[in-house]
Amino acid sequence: MSASLSIPPRLAPVLDDLTPAQRAAALALGRVLVLAGAGTGKTKTLTAGVATRIELYGMEPSRILCVTFTNKAAREMRERITRACGEGMAPSWLGTFHALCARQLRAEPDIAYLRPGFDIRDADDTLA
Repeated sequence: MSASLSIPPRLAPVLDDLTPAQRAAALALGRVLVLAGAGTGKTKTLTAGVATRIELYGMEPSRILCVTFTNKAAREMRERITRACGEGMAPSWLGTFHALCARQLRAEPDIAYLRPGFDIRDADDTLA
């Protein structure tokens, strides 16, 4: 991170709440992999990184993929990015592993030898 890096006012609240290591990850250019335990601020760090790429570095949201494990984390990311960058600026490819995979399979079911409009069933569905 450059000492002369000028943080836009709208982005400052997202970055101010981070630890030095989290801030470094959020401001890093290129790919970032964040590995940490539960409750350590992964979602907050990744959200700040996405907002930084959009607001500070001018990256198009359509070029960003955000993958989380939970619906709650996906909602939080979308809300925080929208607050920092504005309505409609959250990446369109933001969601859980399951949701993003289902979206891609629905777009191109033939690649996976699925019929269009296929259903996804869980263990509870099979018992019904």
